[in-house]
Amino acid sequence: MAPMDVEKLAVTKIVQMVSICPHLEPFIESNDKTLLTDGHIDVHLSESHSKKSFDGRIEVQVKGRTLTDDKKLPPTYPLTRTDLIGHLKNGGVLYFVVFINRKTGKSKPAYALLNPFKIQHLMRKMGDKKQIGVRIKPLPADPSKIENIVYLAMQSKAEKPDMGIDSSQLKQLSSITLYTDGTLNLDAPVRLTRDDFDFTLVYETTGGMNLPVDEELVITPPEYVGEITELAVTAGDFVFHNPTRRRVDKGTVELELSAGLRIHRSDTRPESTGAVLLTLRETLRERFNDLGFYLTCIAAQAFSIDGVENKVKVASGKDPQDLREHFEYLQTLMSLCNHLKVDSSLVELEPLEGKRGRQLVDLHGVMLEGDEISAEHHESGRVLQPMGRWNLQLLVAQDDAESPWRCRDLFHPELGRQFVMSWEDETGETQISRVTPYEVVEREHLPFTLNLHLDNLINAYNEIFEYPHASGYANATVLNLISAADTVELRETEFLDAASSLTPAGALASSIS
Repeated sequence: MAPMDVEKLAVTKIVQMVSICPHLEPFIESNDKTLLTDGHIDVHLSESHSKKSFDGRIEVQVKGRTLTDDKKLPPTYPLTRTDLIGHLKNGGVLYFVVFINRKTGKSKPAYALLNPFKIQHLMRKMGDKKQIGVRIKPLPADPSKIENIVYLAMQSKAEKPDMGIDSSQLKQLSSITLYTDGTLNLDAPVRLTRDDFDFTLVYETTGGMNLPVDEELVITPPEYVGEITELAVTAGDFVFHNPTRRRVDKGTVELELSAGLRIHRSDTRPESTGAVLLTLRETLRERFNDLGFYLTCIAAQAFSIDGVENKVKVASGKDPQDLREHFEYLQTLMSLCNHLKVDSSLVELEPLEGKRGRQLVDLHGVMLEGDEISAEHHESGRVLQPMGRWNLQLLVAQDDAESPWRCRDLFHPELGRQFVMSWEDETGETQISRVTPYEVVEREHLPFTLNLHLDNLINAYNEIFEYPHASGYANATVLNLISAADTVELRETEFLDAASSLTPAGALASSIS
């Protein structure tokens, strides 16, 4: 079979396939002498073709190649840099390659949509090479699918690689339109790249300007994005409300209980199965809740969703015994935090590894388990116990000379201690005034003290209200709390609410309620 016959058969095949598309009209010649292209395809708005129905035109190139084995088409077709540059200057091309079996004459058409942005992408990939293999895809026999490919080719002609986009235009973005050939499967997340998909992406501004952009795009179906549920998921004493539900793959659904705890469940098997996935989070409360739920699942091999039990299999490379020992340590820290009314979600665990953690375990023994303070000599005084970047303000004292030394919460409402402040006035006489623990703690330590018991703030100042300077001390504490809110943004609401409660209007409202 002569080369010219192959080209003629290739063109004939493409013309036949395009001709049965009701909105398309091919004008392609096998002996065309035009540079780069062999003709064009006209697109019409209706099945009757006329000047009034004409909607646009795309350039086409047709190549014929012979094969000895037509069971599998080559995945790519070579194009030179010179050809790509020419097609780019011409606004792109719909490139057809028809593979013909020499023995049987059977033909298999393929195509590559070379829109401007894709050509630019291919040239970037080439580097210094003179040619590149362009991915080709089988041309569908369905006329509607062929029309979709041609429509996309026509739409992508508006792409202008040499025209930059002003970033200020994107601030006026009103919509994004994606044009494809209709073959996208949106049942699962998909990343649109120039290597794998044919598409063109158009931004529209509020002023009505359409801007084709050379960007990749990730499309995630809503069920893969996730939605917040109204479920309650329980394992023993640990409950997570309103988990996020999302699909992971075709047969797996995920319940995200927290940033560190997820449950994967199969929704294709007859019996409900699942796996619990754990990531140790940094803060005490979050890790305690996550790990407590996880270990309970290990023991029970089950959890409940709105009271309905679900069997699970736990997936983790971590040693359960090590996790149990770590959980006991977390329980000790949580018990200490609860005793001191410390917000355990603020406590970061990494700084507590080693010495600081052992100090807190010992402190728990002294304050909650009756352990004696281990020292030969004691004297009453304040103790600042570091807790990562935070601190605990404590008091070491005896109830009387015969009593054991005890460590107490400096701010506890039932501390049973009175605090006084002394100073010399202008005449040199010593003045003494009743104060609260909030005058005792240094201003620079206040923002970082965790056991402030701010819910007892008003009561603390009511205790000294009849003494001189009480209102002045309260006003100073309000200012200190406002300053603390500026210093530690993480506790801003806590400090500002406390400051507001201590102002005259806030304190009055509290008393009335």
